[in-house]
Amino acid sequence: MVEVDGGGNARMTATVESPDSVTVILEGELDIASVELIRRGIEPYLADSPQHVVFDLARLQFMDSSGIALLIEVSNRVGSVQIRNATPIVRRVLEVTGLADALGVTD
Repeated sequence: MVEVDGGGNARMTATVESPDSVTVILEGELDIASVELIRRGIEPYLADSPQHVVFDLARLQFMDSSGIALLIEVSNRVGSVQIRNATPIVRRVLEVTGLADALGVTD
């Protein structure tokens, strides 16, 4: 497990569940001010080419377009992405952008 402080109000914790699966917990605000540090924190896990990445967003209070871009970037690099426990505001952003189904948003 590794923790990354994205600066400002963002934090990331990642856990390798199996050689093919990584769970990333994001909390705070994933925005233009924090996305690069969070991206750098995720990168080592993507280098191992996992087939599945789970984003747990239960503690993510805000996400702007740079956060959406990061989720899409990860989705394009792995077999599948699943979004779990998205807060209502983050879930709404994903629904409005049409990404809820594409990114596998679940409760």
